Amino acid sequence: MMRTHSILAVLMTSALSAQTLVLAPNPPSPTNVDRPFAGGVGRYQQWYASWSLTGANGFPGPVRLTEIAYFAGLSQSSNATLIDMEIAIGHGNTFGLSGVYAGNFAEPPVVVWPRQNLQLAAGAPSTVVMTVPFATEFTWDGVRPIVIDIKIWGNSRNNQPFLYNNLGTVTSFGETTRLYQFGNPGATTGIVQPNVGMITQFSGRDGVVLEYGAGCPGEGSHIPDNTVQQLPWPGIVWSHQISGAASQRTAMWMIGDSSAMFGTVALPADVGTMLGFAPNGCMLLQNAVASVWSTTVGAGAGSGIATISVQLPAVTSYVGMSLYTQWFVLDPNAPNGLMSATEGGWSIVAPVGG
Repeated sequence: MMRTHSILAVLMTSALSAQTLVLAPNPPSPTNVDRPFAGGVGRYQQWYASWSLTGANGFPGPVRLTEIAYFAGLSQSSNATLIDMEIAIGHGNTFGLSGVYAGNFAEPPVVVWPRQNLQLAAGAPSTVVMTVPFATEFTWDGVRPIVIDIKIWGNSRNNQPFLYNNLGTVTSFGETTRLYQFGNPGATTGIVQPNVGMITQFSGRDGVVLEYGAGCPGEGSHIPDNTVQQLPWPGIVWSHQISGAASQRTAMWMIGDSSAMFGTVALPADVGTMLGFAPNGCMLLQNAVASVWSTTVGAGAGSGIATISVQLPAVTSYVGMSLYTQWFVLDPNAPNGLMSATEGGWSIVAPVGG
């Protein structure tokens, strides 16, 4: 293990808040909507444009979503009811929702509320009447739209529709869309209603790990993989691994605080060009403030791995900071005759304990 208090000291900035609440969509004139909870058995999706989650009152960037909440409408919010449901969240498509449920996720969604009963409470207008604490956090990349998928199997009113309004919108042009089908939680298609949906309170917490950029191949045309093995937070031993590389090769792990510039050089930048050679297709994806050397072990091309660990300083001044990591492998059998590289790892430092 390498201790890197001095390395990371040069990267520290001021702390950001650990938990942020964001309303989306946030229309000037809320109204009543009576789906999905009051509809009885059914399936519901709601799409949220990325810009509805950012801006002056939004998230500053990627976050871990830990909870959502819904509000009582402007009337008829007195019939407290247990709802038997499952909720999943995923990144959505830029254009919004189609009428086909499965086609509305850009990648497999995360089930954040496994099927069970949840209380829809009675409440005064515009107060929180349902809170959904996530069993599994969802990492939002800060760029793509979000889709929430709600499957309702029944309720404490004999699974029938009932009078209840949630706070919502019918005029959020380009900001939200809903898809609904009555009577079947496993419906594959439904009716799309643009600009309509429930007003939703998202809870986001600092600390994410995301991949970005692309690596370049080594021996056997294998592109090595960069794995950030833990969410970073102050005081932990933070581990990183390269896999899928050539074996018995020198590997270098790099860390920086920018994915945009390396001195006066705009990133990503071709390493061959930066070294004064012909372009070699391996891109530098971070500004390489510090590095750690290691050696891959394995049994041939594509089997090499190496792991390094760094001690993160036990101070909180860098919570919320972005750290960028990447591996390079010196590999004369690579297609470019020199090296391979991994994709980048973008980590935002979490509060103590995650």
